[in-house]
Amino acid sequence: MVQDAADEDDGRKARRARNRLKIIHAFKELVREGVAAPSAPDVAAKAGVGLRTVYRCFEDMGALYRELTTVLHDEFQPRTLTDLGTNDRAARLAHLLANRAAIFSDLEPFLLASEAKRHAYAALEDDYNYLLRLERERLQAVLNPDGRLPDELFEALHAVTSFSFWRRLRVEQDLTRDASRRVMARVATSLLTAFPLPPITPQV
Repeated sequence: MVQDAADEDDGRKARRARNRLKIIHAFKELVREGVAAPSAPDVAAKAGVGLRTVYRCFEDMGALYRELTTVLHDEFQPRTLTDLGTNDRAARLAHLLANRAAIFSDLEPFLLASEAKRHAYAALEDDYNYLLRLERERLQAVLNPDGRLPDELFEALHAVTSFSFWRRLRVEQDLTRDASRRVMARVATSLLTAFPLPPITPQV
């Protein structure tokens, strides 16, 4: 009987784990499809589970948003790590821009959806601040590891290579992804070439 009870408990845990994955996947797909703020019933229907199951696996929608941010970090953060292979700042900027445009295109529905709920869930506010730090740290590592960029130039490049700038092009100015990529590249490249700088000094 003890073994039967243990097996039953293991079975419940396995079902719960499977349901959690189904719910997270459903939530992610709804957002990817353009549903800015999926409700618990939306998620339950998409996952093919009962509404009670959603709330058994996640105490509230905030907990589900937290889980989604973890999944997105695991999926997208490795994509920010690129092999630059050059000390030429213009070439490194081009590499960064291509990388960011690809990531922003794929992350866009999730980041836009999070804006609508960021005031309600601390996890989304934390994730937004994390993105800002990551953008800045990556730009520093790519273009200014030797600290030779003027502060004003660095801040201008930070502004026009950010998701906030991408969002303006896509949402307020209603540009396509390809057009947004080209505009972002043109603006950032123009800024950099206006301040001729030597190649990056290799770090000892």
